[in-house]
Amino acid sequence: MIKPEKKFDTGLRILEVLKILLAKDVSKKELIEKIRNNSEFENVYTQEAFIKYFNTFDLAGLKINKDKNVYKLSNAIYSVSLSEDEIKVLFKFIRYIKRIHNKQLEKTIGEIIYTFAKYTEEQLHNEINSVLKEKVQSIKQSPNIINSLESLLYDNQLIVITYYKNKSVKDTITVELKEIIEKDNTVLISCYDPVKSRNKKIYIDSITEIKQSPKKSTGIKHLDSVIFCLYGRLANSYKLKESEKVIDFGSDYLIVSNTEEDKDYLLRRLLKYGENCKITYPKSIQKEFLSLTDEILKNLEEGIK
Repeated sequence: MIKPEKKFDTGLRILEVLKILLAKDVSKKELIEKIRNNSEFENVYTQEAFIKYFNTFDLAGLKINKDKNVYKLSNAIYSVSLSEDEIKVLFKFIRYIKRIHNKQLEKTIGEIIYTFAKYTEEQLHNEINSVLKEKVQSIKQSPNIINSLESLLYDNQLIVITYYKNKSVKDTITVELKEIIEKDNTVLISCYDPVKSRNKKIYIDSITEIKQSPKKSTGIKHLDSVIFCLYGRLANSYKLKESEKVIDFGSDYLIVSNTEEDKDYLLRRLLKYGENCKITYPKSIQKEFLSLTDEILKNLEEGIK
């Protein structure tokens, strides 16, 4: 590439500074470092030079704000217009990303929206930044337990959870925490049980105790399949769920393999199919299914008495 003539060098540096500030907020030190790494420019980085650059931006209608030692470009050369409906959807989306409980993803999306805001009118720009700074409102559950779960999620350690399987039965399991999910105005966690090689979902309002295990999460996930056979009309009308696949079929039967669904959720769902469903593998799930059936029958008999 041919090096530009010296008389154009200042103009190119101004454009380079603008490009950097459009992408992110930077300190003067970072700004100088980024320009220094560009072999097309001479090393002229005096205080007076930067004052001239920023004065040029001001004359062009570009606003540079300084927060401590960080320079922030508030607007861009041109702006985009959004309708009222689009603005409402944007604000709803910004508030939603605070509920995904994934710090890295929240940060990345937040940076994208923050950069986009520079291309909007000043009032909307300020409103977007205001919504970005809002604190997420907790739903029902204490924010303390959600914050604790978020910290555990990023520590990458196994955790020991004690929770109520039902109103009277407690269980304690050691799992890898995978995700925190807000659903139907409540919060549940998605985790992986390495002992049973199955995914597990637990509502946090059923949790009585959480401890961090000294063991690291391996990140290796092996999921054991649950295989069941569907008969009759159900075999012809059944719609495969996520992580399910057909491994055999005939004119009046359908054999399905399910890998990722929470075992307890799966058993309750299969129970609804009654005599049109039979679990064929593994035996441990067959036994749990029979125990669940016996428990339901027992509760029904006690209710009749």
